[in-house]
Amino acid sequence: MAYDDEEQLEAIRAWWQRYGRTVIVTVAVALAVVIGWQQWGAWQDRQMAAAASDYAAILASLNAGDREAAANRLEVLREGHADSPYAAMATLAVATAEFSADEAGAAADSLGWIPANQPGSPLAVVARLRQAEALSAAGDDQSALMALEPPPEGPLRPRYLELQGDLEAALGNTDAAIDAYRQALEETGGQRRSLLEIKLFDLGGAPAS
Repeated sequence: MAYDDEEQLEAIRAWWQRYGRTVIVTVAVALAVVIGWQQWGAWQDRQMAAAASDYAAILASLNAGDREAAANRLEVLREGHADSPYAAMATLAVATAEFSADEAGAAADSLGWIPANQPGSPLAVVARLRQAEALSAAGDDQSALMALEPPPEGPLRPRYLELQGDLEAALGNTDAAIDAYRQALEETGGQRRSLLEIKLFDLGGAPAS
């Protein structure tokens, strides 16, 4: 039995001499990866918490009627956390306040930040629609049309097409307006259909058969 134990010890020593360094390096690398991943997760949590704090401060400033403080804090949020959803949500909030204060041009400028910096965000689709509305309110229907291109897929597509029709009609492009309304009508349900049909008839058009 002792002889067998000695053989096993010799085998272990030989194996360790051959592979021990590799095992140590592998374990060290694995530990570094785990620690690094934990630190990365903690850093992300801190970044998200900081962005959430900025967002809350912006909303508080807007509720207090201090749009200047909100705009300043928004700039800080954008610089430090440009890819955070809080930056997009805060931008929408500030733009809404600007629009409500009859500063449609400023609202359009604010909203343009979202598709420019977070083009893949779902909020970019909302921002483009609101930006087009703000540009139209500011008297720039041509730029508003450009903001709507291309119309997205999804639930907001009919609203894009309807607004496109409104803008084309305002610019005197009757055929383009009718085409946009017809496309919107194909994808719209409920009471909105009646409104679209009225807009079509007003232009001398009719729903596509």
